[in-house]
Amino acid sequence: MTKDFDIILFGATGFTGQIVARFLLQDAESAVDGPNALKWAIAGRNAKKLEDVKRTLKQKVPSVSASIIDSIPVVVADVKNEQQVVDMVKRTKVLMTLAGPYAFYGEPIVKACAENGVHYCDLTGELLWIDKMWGKYNDVAKKTGAVLIHSCGVTAVASDMAVALLADSVRKNKQSETSAVTLCYTQMKGGLSGGAMAGVFNMMETASMDDLNKMNDPFFLTDAKTIERKNKAGLTKLNTGSFGIKKEKDLKLWSSYFLYGGANSATVHRTNFLLNDAYSDKFVYRERSAIGGFFSQIGNTIGTSFGGMFLFFKWTRALIKLSTPKPGEGPPEEEMKKNEFSAKAAAYDANGKLAARLTMAGKGDPGYIVTSYIVMECAIALAKGEFAAPCAGFQTPASALGLNLAKRLNDKKIVAFDVKTSRDPPLE
Repeated sequence: MTKDFDIILFGATGFTGQIVARFLLQDAESAVDGPNALKWAIAGRNAKKLEDVKRTLKQKVPSVSASIIDSIPVVVADVKNEQQVVDMVKRTKVLMTLAGPYAFYGEPIVKACAENGVHYCDLTGELLWIDKMWGKYNDVAKKTGAVLIHSCGVTAVASDMAVALLADSVRKNKQSETSAVTLCYTQMKGGLSGGAMAGVFNMMETASMDDLNKMNDPFFLTDAKTIERKNKAGLTKLNTGSFGIKKEKDLKLWSSYFLYGGANSATVHRTNFLLNDAYSDKFVYRERSAIGGFFSQIGNTIGTSFGGMFLFFKWTRALIKLSTPKPGEGPPEEEMKKNEFSAKAAAYDANGKLAARLTMAGKGDPGYIVTSYIVMECAIALAKGEFAAPCAGFQTPASALGLNLAKRLNDKKIVAFDVKTSRDPPLE
């Protein structure tokens, strides 16, 4: 069946949605007037606001003629109207949704994609919701052939790709499984996402203590048998993030707790689970913050400890809401351009010996610019069927798209990955 579009961008009126629309307009693979370009549309519930997006595009991208921007198709659909959502989904190969919090707006789209064999990607980090969607729709998605990928933002994808690249290097150069990876973010300069924070607030307000405890398990996004098996092997404790300050000798860094480490670790372990323990059945993954030196880690430890407590209590959470952007809001353009992120990682072979190292870096605000590029590349790869192996159902970026996604990000200078073996000179 011929589809009207390769990609529909739902949530195009939001702050991140408008950035992604701009990037789609300018990318060679999706430029509206480009030869053999992918066909795409912007979507949301308000037709007037979608037309406003086009007006903004004319201001932001003056190099593209107004008539071309006017020709971008608009699809109106409200997630509260099931038929509108189904009709929208049936028109496209890939549905990319940036409308969060996903616990509020995501399920109707996930359901429609799973039931109609349409590929899907989003930016959610809402682990409870991800687990719920997998439980409800994974079986039907496998039957229809739909591939659904959550968490296509910067840190989850960067971490997932970094581990996949390192494991590939260890396998090829050492003929070994990867027993462990330690990844430290050395820079993470960027603004807070209003949509992401809204998702965090909603999760804290609706989750039970039992839910929060379950989310602390690094294998939360696997299955009950795997969780039990890993716990019996002592791997749950080894993979759980620590608030302590540590000297990372092989990376020559001081490290401390990383705020996004828990969610990113869940994605990495889900990849290993989906790939049948391809990294190792005893794989250990540690993700840490190494921004600044020893005293910076003391400050980070204190800050994240108090931040966690403030999010836990209703009245302190209300104070945090006053100082964070609301959904649809974000930092000024010039500020976003100045921001960047970087990380270093080390991988160890089956004997626990250092086997490979990696650096990665991206220019531009990680939460907005880099994230927008990455989710766009995920959608393009899905539309072109660039799968690492035949798959269906709920996947991760690495399990579905494999190292080809890392190549895309490298080639387009979105995220630079550099992998070295233990025989190469030390990382700079």
